Amino acid sequence: MKNSVIRPSTLLLLSQSQPYSLASSDQTLLTNICSAYERTCIATKAEQCPSFPRSKHSSLHTFLNDYTVRQKALVKYFKLVPEFDHLSMSDKIRLIRNHFCLTLTINEATLSSDISSNLTESVTILFNGSISSNLMECIKLVHSYTNDRMLLKLLLIVKSLSSGINRYTNETDMDRIYDDTLAIFSAQNIYVELLWKYLLSRCPSELQAVKFYNKLIRDLLFVQRVCFMTESYINSLTHEIQKMEPLIQSMWPISNTEYIANMDTNDMKQLA
Repeated sequence: MKNSVIRPSTLLLLSQSQPYSLASSDQTLLTNICSAYERTCIATKAEQCPSFPRSKHSSLHTFLNDYTVRQKALVKYFKLVPEFDHLSMSDKIRLIRNHFCLTLTINEATLSSDISSNLTESVTILFNGSISSNLMECIKLVHSYTNDRMLLKLLLIVKSLSSGINRYTNETDMDRIYDDTLAIFSAQNIYVELLWKYLLSRCPSELQAVKFYNKLIRDLLFVQRVCFMTESYINSLTHEIQKMEPLIQSMWPISNTEYIANMDTNDMKQLA
C-alpha cells in the first residue's frame, strides 16, 4: 500500500501520564542532525567566523556581508538533509531565499551563547526605531530557546521546508512558484512529526508538550512577521543590495531576468 503524504499518528492517543520515549530511528535521525550541524555551521564558526557581526557596522551591506561565510555553512547544513537535497535546484534556491532572515535569526541563536553588543549596536544603527525595536525583541525571543539547541536545529529544517511562505506579495519573481510543492510539504512533514515526538519526550506530559508547542508557534509567527518587515525594508534599499556579496545579494528579488539566470548559475549553483 502506498504511503500517504501525511502519515496517521497515534501520538495523541497517549495517556497524559504516559511518558513518551523516542524510537531508535528517531534518536538516530536526531544524532545525524546534530552531526550535520557540527560539521557545517559549528565547524565554520570555530575555523572562520567566531562571531557575527565581528564588529559594529554602520552600513547594511557590510553587516550582511559579514554573514556570508555563515550563510554558506547553513546552506551546506540544509544540503545534508536528504529530503532537502533531493529537491530541484530551483526549489532549493527559492526556499533558501524565502527564509533568509528567519533562518539567520534561528541560526545565530543556535551558534551564540548570548546577544553580542556588536549585534545590538549594529541593529540600532541600521534600522529605524520601529524595526530596530521589533528586531531586537525578535532576537531576544529566539535566544530564549537556547537552553535546547537541538530544538533550534530542528526548527531550522522545519522552517527551511516551508513552501507556503513568500516574502514579496507585490513582486513577480522566481520565488513565487515552486516546481514541486508536494515534495516540499512531504519533506517538511517528516521533521514536523519528529519535532512533535521530540517535544513529547522532553515534556513531563502530553498537556505540557501541547502548551509548549502552542507557545513555540506563536513566537515563530511573531518572528516571521518581524522578518518580513525587515526584509521589505532591506528590499527598498537598492543601493545597499548592489554592494552586497554575490551570495547575500542573491537573497533579494532582481528585476533583470538575464542577471537572475547568471546569478543562479554562478552564485547559487555551488550551494544548491
